[in-house]
Amino acid sequence: APDSLLWYVENGLSLHNADEDAQEVSNLAMACSAEERSFLDSSKNDIQAARRYDLVQTMRAYRDARFQPAVLRAYRYRCAVCGWAMKLVDAAHIIPVSCPESTDEVTNGLALCRLHHAAYDNGLLGVQSDYSIAINPQYLERLKSLKLEDGFEEFKSSLPDKIIVPVEREVRPSPKNLIIGLRARHWPEELIK
Repeated sequence: APDSLLWYVENGLSLHNADEDAQEVSNLAMACSAEERSFLDSSKNDIQAARRYDLVQTMRAYRDARFQPAVLRAYRYRCAVCGWAMKLVDAAHIIPVSCPESTDEVTNGLALCRLHHAAYDNGLLGVQSDYSIAINPQYLERLKSLKLEDGFEEFKSSLPDKIIVPVEREVRPSPKNLIIGLRARHWPEELIK
């Protein structure tokens, strides 16, 4: 991919002469973080560890390059919260990438405009397993304590009751992923449904 050219020029040399590892890394095309970590930890020496790290980074870039367009297509390039498009929509992971349970499947993604993406990633805005939208009162209290709640009432009043889900059932957000995503963003257990 053209976006990866600079990375390849800087790091590509270590990918060559990696026949054994290259075959194993192909199994990581749909791997979770724990499987990647296991692959990296099983390196026999520092050279192999460095080469495997580069291979895993390449595979992640490949998965990321597939995740974004697949999620955006599922949502018709519109934010699941506000319905806006204007080329201001991102693919957000429901279960954050840093969590071992995270995947790059479309059912672990939401198309969100930049405002709602930031509110979601920061834990202010949440999506329940029934696709209803919720506000985290603990996060709001933090904003108030920092005197940063200006605009919150307008933000909240613009939210619909539920997100707009894809027409195709097989690409809708997984209710299980939505629950795990809320827990990963430190939502109070009593607010998760």
